[in-house]
Amino acid sequence: MIGQDGLQFAGAFKLSECKLITHTGPEVDLTQVITEVNIYEELQSHSLSADITFFDDKDAVSFYPIVGNEYVRLKIGTPDKTGEGQINFTKHTFVVYKISQKVDAQQGSFISLKLTTQEIFNNVRRRVSQSYRGNFHEIVEKIFRDKNYLDSKKDFITEEDTGGGAVLIPNMHPFDAIDMISQKAATDKNSSSFLFFETTRGYKFLSLEKLFSIGSVFSLNVGQGADFQKKNVNPQEQNLNLVEENKMISNNDILNSTKTGLYASKLIIHDIHNKSYSVKTFSYKNEFNKNVDVENLSGGKGHPLFPLDSILNEDENKISDFNDALLTVQSTDRTSFISPNTVYPNYNKPISKVNPEENTLNRFHKFSMLNNGLAHFLEIVGNTALEVGDIVTLSFPKNQKNSGEFRDEKLSGNYLITKLRHFFSFAGDAKHRIGMEVVKDSVGQGYPNGLPVTPKGTGKTRFV
Repeated sequence: MIGQDGLQFAGAFKLSECKLITHTGPEVDLTQVITEVNIYEELQSHSLSADITFFDDKDAVSFYPIVGNEYVRLKIGTPDKTGEGQINFTKHTFVVYKISQKVDAQQGSFISLKLTTQEIFNNVRRRVSQSYRGNFHEIVEKIFRDKNYLDSKKDFITEEDTGGGAVLIPNMHPFDAIDMISQKAATDKNSSSFLFFETTRGYKFLSLEKLFSIGSVFSLNVGQGADFQKKNVNPQEQNLNLVEENKMISNNDILNSTKTGLYASKLIIHDIHNKSYSVKTFSYKNEFNKNVDVENLSGGKGHPLFPLDSILNEDENKISDFNDALLTVQSTDRTSFISPNTVYPNYNKPISKVNPEENTLNRFHKFSMLNNGLAHFLEIVGNTALEVGDIVTLSFPKNQKNSGEFRDEKLSGNYLITKLRHFFSFAGDAKHRIGMEVVKDSVGQGYPNGLPVTPKGTGKTRFV
């Protein structure tokens, strides 16, 4: 059943509470004057943000000047399959950090406020100078909960990692410290792509592989091909599953992917304790079948985003042969966790069951895929059940008519939500919309090999 508090159609919502708590104490009820709400989530950002616009017909801003650090309590309910969809920031409030816009009208002013979370303020105001010992996910949670650092009371979802030991954090902002730890965290399955991010439900410290393993939470149809029409489905539910706008953002940026280590890379490890070095290389071709990708999470088989066996030049090089495209140097003493550009050789126990540098190149590969993979921007009817980090299944129609196929097997499949915007419009026909960016690191149908070979040529040097 779809519906909550009389909400009977997809995109409907009910504003239960929207109050501005001024810095002098009084509360200003904005429920009847609010015109727009936007809430933003981003997978590679540490906290969500928001903005609200309201019509100030009583000149409340003059009575209660907005100087920053005011609070906003917000609660919005939306229909979903459970009838319990809502975004609730009444217990953990937003914080105002600036007036982004003020437009004067005949009988008042339209005021737009930029909002963020308390954790952002705590991060920029505080630094961590402390040593820790334990697993990396435990250390991250300590920084997250510590009243001297992020001091967060929000829900925290994580997974166990096999790394850890001694960690020294030299006067870093809490988010920077967590980023440093994230680069070293890995699971026993060599999942090294840990992310620390916030959704409307709380904070998460999870690897990409963990996000993939949860599986698809929602299906969306791009277009209205014959195979997309489901029988005996509630019309409201069908609207929730329909993509209203689709735009391709990236179809694998080859140049940037090469520079950021998606296809191949090299790592030089300098052991300052033993006065030695070693070299490790990464090959997309060799590692693809070892990694968990977004297509094989449901038992299917994914294929690379590039024909890896294609010969690129007359020397018969393939795209995974150019390890020098990304060269990284790391220092380690094998006995301590070393922060960037700083050595702390005072610990005599191994820091981890795995060597963090072993996963460095794979991490570069994963994050390059996030930024350069097959990506789309989608606009759909509002759905509070969705959040960044979720996997959604997209069905794209076949462009070729009379082919006997309705589904594009390359474009269709599982995608990871990397950015998401909730948009609530109160003007006219009030509706809830979602704009989101999704990306995939593999395709359901492989690309054939046989790219054109770059000729060597016979260029000459001339002096002029």
